[in-house]
Amino acid sequence: MKLKTAFFSFILMASMIYTTIVPATNTKANEPAKAVVDSALTHNLLTAIGPVEAIVTFKSKEGVQPEQLKLLENLGITKGLTLNELPIAGVLATKSQIDQLAQSDQVVSIYLNKKLQYENAEATDITGVDQVRTDDAMRKLNGGLPVTGKGIGVVINDSGVDGTHKDLEYGSHLVQNVLGATNLHAVDSLLPITYIENVPNTDTSSGHGTHVAGIVGGTGAMSGGKYEGVAPGANLIGYGSGAAIAMLDTIGGFEYALTHQQQYNIRVITNSWGDTSDAGTDFDPYNPINIATKKLYDRGIVTVFSAGNSGPDAKTISGNYKKAPWVVTVAAGDKSGKLADFSSRGEEGRGGTVTVDGQTWKWDDQPTVTSPGVDIISTRVISPIPLLGATDDAQYIEPAYIPYYTTMSGTSMAAPHVAGIIALMLEANPLLSPSEVKLILEQTATAMPDYAAWEVGAGYVNAYKAVDAAFNLKD
Repeated sequence: MKLKTAFFSFILMASMIYTTIVPATNTKANEPAKAVVDSALTHNLLTAIGPVEAIVTFKSKEGVQPEQLKLLENLGITKGLTLNELPIAGVLATKSQIDQLAQSDQVVSIYLNKKLQYENAEATDITGVDQVRTDDAMRKLNGGLPVTGKGIGVVINDSGVDGTHKDLEYGSHLVQNVLGATNLHAVDSLLPITYIENVPNTDTSSGHGTHVAGIVGGTGAMSGGKYEGVAPGANLIGYGSGAAIAMLDTIGGFEYALTHQQQYNIRVITNSWGDTSDAGTDFDPYNPINIATKKLYDRGIVTVFSAGNSGPDAKTISGNYKKAPWVVTVAAGDKSGKLADFSSRGEEGRGGTVTVDGQTWKWDDQPTVTSPGVDIISTRVISPIPLLGATDDAQYIEPAYIPYYTTMSGTSMAAPHVAGIIALMLEANPLLSPSEVKLILEQTATAMPDYAAWEVGAGYVNAYKAVDAAFNLKD
């Protein structure tokens, strides 16, 4: 146990030394010479007839400041939403207004509020983490109770969660369920972002977020525990953006995690969405999603992303923000330990260094780890019952359970599996930092010798070894 602690301490120290001595190849992410304007926004403005949806990031440590709000108003930007913790505003603005904004020394970047996609493919079953729950030594280290992620808050930043499902019961297991509202065309002034909380069911048109939530921490109540999630003791927080999703919606989920961190002990946020048009790109420190996830990292919250479903080709990870050195990005594998064909890959040798908040970071174009994402059985929305995995449901699920569970495949299913494992790790050792969590996941993963790191990351996630290492680092 002491040897393991010394080993991880050495690795962490080496990592910190590396980030100190590697020369930076970019300017400081939070202090560009002038505002960065997203190329997608520039392209969109060439053909736009009226105002476009844009995301403005300001130079501020604590939300959008009054003088920055005044800047928007002075330029005639009167419709939008401002965030409280993040220095970000979503606005409706014309080309002329954006050009003027870009000249302001208060603005870091301006990006198009791009449409995103949820990352589930065809339907399917899951491998479990039963060894963690049944190991007697771990039970004793955990005060006599099995490790279940008890008390760890996990945000499901997705389409929503059906809290009327007994496996995800709202008010007890699903401790909060939020309906996000960032429709810029529905506002008539510049207002702080608002949330509709305490909604029993926010997943009425997709089923995607409910399936993801069940993988993280469903209790298995409707199957006698058979289809229990990875961390059934975790406190789940749903943040639902509906069947359609854009960048500002997802940033709203990050903002909610920050503003409600203390209330729900939020330590993890899982994200199963992406942007295939942003595949094969370099990590962009000025992207508002990267600015948001860095702040979560600074606050001790681990951000988990799905890698995407555009494999088996290289350069297909769906979003530059999935290459951020402070996030965990997950590829999808099958039950035999192989990489799924659909799972997005990075690119061999692609990476670089960037300085953010005075620290030099190294980023790589590859997933962090691989986890189960093929043939996953999890919770379905209760009403209306969608077809989802109808064909595979009949093959994999007992008829009595089909009204409550369905099968799906995709990196959308792989990411929440790792989010659940992180909840188990944090129950075992609540003092773990996001960097320690990521390092443990990488160091304990099972090697996948038939694949390169740019395809699978460090290998297939190993929940037992990861939780064991988390316990050992307490010494």
